[in-house]
Amino acid sequence: MNPYLKAKRDQFEALRASTEEIQNRAATEKRDLDDAELAAVKGQAEKMRSLGEEIQILTDQENRAADVAELAAKLDERTEKRESDAQARDRDPGHYRSESEGGRWSFFGDMYKAKFNGDAEAKVRLEQHARALDTGGEGVGLVPPRWLTEEYQTLLRQGRDLADKVRRIPLGSDPRPITIPKQTAGTDTEVNEQTAENDPTDWDDAFDSDVDTVTPKPTRGGQVFSRQMLDMASPAIDQLIFGDLIAAYNAKIETKVGSAIVTAAGAAVTTFATEAAFSTDADAFDAIIDAGMAVWAARKLPADLLVMRIRRYGSLKKLRDADNRPLLPPNTNGMMAVNVNGVGTIQTPGMIEGLALAVTDGIGTTAYPESMIAQRASDVLLFEGNQFRFNDPYTEGPESVRVAIWAYTAVYVRYAGSSGKAVAITAAS
Repeated sequence: MNPYLKAKRDQFEALRASTEEIQNRAATEKRDLDDAELAAVKGQAEKMRSLGEEIQILTDQENRAADVAELAAKLDERTEKRESDAQARDRDPGHYRSESEGGRWSFFGDMYKAKFNGDAEAKVRLEQHARALDTGGEGVGLVPPRWLTEEYQTLLRQGRDLADKVRRIPLGSDPRPITIPKQTAGTDTEVNEQTAENDPTDWDDAFDSDVDTVTPKPTRGGQVFSRQMLDMASPAIDQLIFGDLIAAYNAKIETKVGSAIVTAAGAAVTTFATEAAFSTDADAFDAIIDAGMAVWAARKLPADLLVMRIRRYGSLKKLRDADNRPLLPPNTNGMMAVNVNGVGTIQTPGMIEGLALAVTDGIGTTAYPESMIAQRASDVLLFEGNQFRFNDPYTEGPESVRVAIWAYTAVYVRYAGSSGKAVAITAAS
C-alpha cells in the first residue's frame, strides 16, 4: 500500500478510536458529554471528515493506478506509451516524480517555461498534472506534485513535535478574527444552604461572560532562485527549494505554539536557582508532580502533557539515586502511542508522572530561565489555514523566479494561568 495512504488511514483510525473512547466513557458513567468532551468529539469529527475525503481520493487513485498497471502489463513492450489528454481527473500522469522514482521534469521549471517561454509541451504537462489532482485544499494556482510535500529532506530544524500534540482547528483560507466566548463570573455565592425556614433565595444577577478575539496572521515565506537552476530540469531542485520552505514554516509554527504555552503558564510553580539544585536527588520529579497537581487544582481537570526542551529531557534521563540507579526508567520501546484528552492518539518518547512527553526546542532559547510546562493539551488551540499557496512565479527579470508558501495561523490557550503550570531553572550553575 502507498505509505502516505497507509499513514492517513492510521490517522483516521486513531481519531475514530479516540472518539469512541470518549463516548464509551460517558456511556459507562451514564452521563452526557461535558463541554470539553463535546468539543473534542466535534473537532475530531471534522478532522475525520477531512481525512475521509482525502483517503477516498487517494484510494480511488491507487485503484485506478493498479488497473492501468495491469492493462499496461498486457501490452507489448514495444508499444509506445502515450499521454492522455482526457479532461477528467483520472490519474496522475507521473510527470513530476522524485528523481529516485525516475522523474524527468521539474515542476517549477515547467511553470517558468510555460509562462515566459511559451513552451507548449510544458503547458501540456502542467495541465495533465493539474487535472489528475484534487485542488480543493491547496488554494488557487498550480498544484505541486504530491511527492514535493511528502518526501523532502531539509536542514536540521525543529519539527512539529509540540504543534502536533495540541488541538488543531483548520481555517481553510479564511483569515477573519475568531471570537471565543468565555464565562467570567458564576453563581457560586448565590447557591447556599438555607439557614432558617422561609429564608429567601438569592436572585442576584451573578452570571457574566466575555469573549476573547483571536486574529489569524499570515505565516509566509518565499524563495528566489535562478533560471539556470530551472534549466537544469532536475526534479531534485524542486525537492530542495520547496522542502526548505516547508521545514522553515513548521519550525516557526512549533515556536509559535511553544511561546503561547510558556506565556500562558505565567510564573513558575517551582523555581530552581541553578542546574545543580535541579539535579539534587528527586527534587526535579517532585517539581513535575507539583506542576501537574497545580494544573489539576486550578483547572479542575488533570494535565496530560509535559513540555520541555531536548536538553532538559537529557538532564532528567541522567538523574541517579544514591546507588547510581536512573530515577527515570529507560524507555526501551522507542516512541509509544498515548491517548491525550481532546487531541487523540499521539506519539511520545515516554511518560513522566503520568504526563506524555513533548520534547521540543520550540519553547524558548537555550538561555536561562528555562521552563518545563505541565499542560492540558486540549486547552491549546492551533488555528491553521491551508499551508501552501502556489501561483505562477513572479519574475524579477529573465534571470530569476520566485515561489512562496502562505498560511493563516493563530494560537489560543484556554484558561491561561490554570491549564498550564511551569517549573523553571534560572541559572546554569
